[in-house]
Amino acid sequence: MRNEAMHEKSDGTISRMILGTWAMGGNHWGFCDDVEALRAIDTALDNGINAIDTAPVYGDGHAEELVGKAIQGKRDKVFLATKCGLDIYSRKYERNLSPSYIERDLSQSLKRLKTDYIDLYQCHWPDPQTPVEETMAALLRFREEGKIRLIGVSNFNDDELREAMRCAPLFSLQSHYSLLERSVEQSTLPICRENDINFFSYGSLGAGVLTGKYREQPRFSRGDARSFFYRFFKPRYWPKVRLLVDGLEETARSKGTRPGVIALSWLIKQPGVRSVIVGARSSEQVLDNIADVPVELNAREMELLDHLSGAIYSC
Repeated sequence: MRNEAMHEKSDGTISRMILGTWAMGGNHWGFCDDVEALRAIDTALDNGINAIDTAPVYGDGHAEELVGKAIQGKRDKVFLATKCGLDIYSRKYERNLSPSYIERDLSQSLKRLKTDYIDLYQCHWPDPQTPVEETMAALLRFREEGKIRLIGVSNFNDDELREAMRCAPLFSLQSHYSLLERSVEQSTLPICRENDINFFSYGSLGAGVLTGKYREQPRFSRGDARSFFYRFFKPRYWPKVRLLVDGLEETARSKGTRPGVIALSWLIKQPGVRSVIVGARSSEQVLDNIADVPVELNAREMELLDHLSGAIYSC
């Protein structure tokens, strides 16, 4: 089913669902087949998703290279977002938002993506060693040069977000948000709403948890992102996580759909959420993610999910 929910804005249209490419990089998520990853991008673009989110750190540039290959001949139809500021060249992955590093990072991203401009260029993580005004001044210069069109930030807390806003017009904030991670509701989402900053969620399906794919608490290798990036895989949280997934499955059965569809529909309904980033590394995953989204959830169903989710968050 084609995802028709689109947002109109002066920069064009951005689909309510954005294709995430971290898993396509080939690190932190186990093996990803490049041919299937390219098919996944094509499938997304053919079925109403017109926005792709990537980053140099995803496979040390490999995800960007795949995206660049996939969008050849389609560039003008794609809202392309990538990031800067994690040093992949030293392999230390330190945060670096200095103007000189961003200039290098941007130049390499443009080459890998086979394009001469980025629609949305985002600071991947805040860099406490570089004054934010220096970072934003560099991004404004790159915008004036036509290398980037919009400026965004990712993983910035409230104070960091406000400071960046004072230095440059921000298009967006990308942050972790799902039924399993709701801290942005307290103040971050209100700041975005009040200042017309678009909010993009990542981790929208909780690394697959909210699809119902894990019946038992899974175990992952040390280098797998699910072993260190997502807290809800830990034994402390798992019993209540399973109760939430049971609630998603029950709601999905009543709607004739899948648990992940319910989780994404809940997220899209949250005030201030512009689009949800959903990762995939196969055509099948893309089609599963976009089918039926969003479905209508009534007040009772929303309250049930809020209750089950809140129990996890209070752990």
